[in-house]
Amino acid sequence: MLPQQEILNLLGTMGVELPRKTKLPHAELDKRLSKALDSAQYITRVLPDPSLDPTAYPSWLDDKSNKPVIEAIRRHNVGEATLIAESHEKGINDPFPLFANAFMDLRQSLMSIANACDTSMSPVVLQDEADSSGICIRLVDVRKFDAETPIVILLYNHDEHSVSRASVDWLRSVMSSRKPTIKITATLQEQQLLLRLLKQNSKRIAQTYKPKRAAAESAFTLSFLLPVGPLPANDLAKYNTNNGCTVCGDPAKSKCARCGAVRYCDAVCQRDDWKSHKPLCNSWQGAKWQRLTFILLGQYEPGAYAFRVSRHDIVQHGDMQKRVSTPKELESQGSPENTHGAAPFIVKVQVSSSDAKGPAYQLMEKQTGTDGVNILIYDQRRSLDVMVLRDRSDAADYNAVVDVVKRKGERGIKAFCWAIRTGEWTIDICFDRLPEWQKW
Repeated sequence: MLPQQEILNLLGTMGVELPRKTKLPHAELDKRLSKALDSAQYITRVLPDPSLDPTAYPSWLDDKSNKPVIEAIRRHNVGEATLIAESHEKGINDPFPLFANAFMDLRQSLMSIANACDTSMSPVVLQDEADSSGICIRLVDVRKFDAETPIVILLYNHDEHSVSRASVDWLRSVMSSRKPTIKITATLQEQQLLLRLLKQNSKRIAQTYKPKRAAAESAFTLSFLLPVGPLPANDLAKYNTNNGCTVCGDPAKSKCARCGAVRYCDAVCQRDDWKSHKPLCNSWQGAKWQRLTFILLGQYEPGAYAFRVSRHDIVQHGDMQKRVSTPKELESQGSPENTHGAAPFIVKVQVSSSDAKGPAYQLMEKQTGTDGVNILIYDQRRSLDVMVLRDRSDAADYNAVVDVVKRKGERGIKAFCWAIRTGEWTIDICFDRLPEWQKW
């Protein structure tokens, strides 16, 4: 089992930010990492039953009508795809640089492994720059779950600190075969994520499936890889939600007396958090919070049908659900997942007005019968992406927020504000203590 802090760091690379001194048991954190990795590879979609028999699926490589594995294994959500498109417009080739995030590195290494599948099933070796840890991979087969989901069957062996005899023998056999080897530089954190995936999946292959092994592969472990992408919104909400103490996650019994925005379980955690909380507390002291009632984007047209897309919906995924519903049906699907719990977070508040009319604003004006003045509120990850209509909110509350954005925001139409989710369909906006301008 990995050390607790290492588990927390790995979860953090996947967008799961737990309290830094969480009192969750070590075993529970380890279990949460396993579940997060299963969510990232959408395992329940491919494995409704306990085991996988690769022979039950057709070959990917034998059917020339299939797209290259490297194209099929890629996964992005709508938010990432948008960021990539915007970066390319600005001349930025890669908005996700290597070695900045272990989870993103893992997903890029899977692209390299997929490329090896497309190039005569070339052997793969992953090593960190110091050569202190390495993973040898022999690709066995690629099977087809569906047109968008390859199943990469492989044998692997992991060495740490020193190269094992099994790896030495395997590398010699690879060299003698004169087959080109794909080498991938992978940080120790990335290797830990990959090893956890391989270990979990190795237990899911049917025991009756026994591919041929070379003599040098007798100690290698049989496993498989699926496409890996960002966690869906509902899983992020499940693993991130902390309605307890901001320090440890235990049930909170009190709030900060000065700002009232942060919760603690006892005086010990409050004292421990003071150094990091003090700058925010000073800015929040005496702050005014305004409660607004919101709706989901796309629900404002009476009697019409709407297409609801979340920033967390996965693209290039065969079973991505494109939900076309009436506004009433959309609302029955429930409010947006609360990925922030009771903790304050930063949102962008954008006011649509006659001063900045685009096609969307003109459509709102036509559909609502108003002058098109509405408020859009969303966080950086777009796990919250909602609209506040003037005719559904108290006029004084609504106008107070609009006035702040127009006076203090950029071009009078948008501003960054602190917010707290106070209910399924309500949010509190701090409109007199604005955070620093954000670059998103």
